[in-house]
Amino acid sequence: MGLGLERKLQRWLDEHSLPQIIIAVLGVIIVLALILVVGGYWLVTP
Repeated sequence: MGLGLERKLQRWLDEHSLPQIIIAVLGVIIVLALILVVGGYWLVTP
């Protein structure tokens, strides 16, 4: 099972250029950061 996932990931990396991969990673990081900030704000506000 892990081998198939590895192959799919390799194929995806081959199909996409480096700038697209960087943008995707940054997008995920930004979304996670926003979720943490907004969630933390909701937790601390009465």
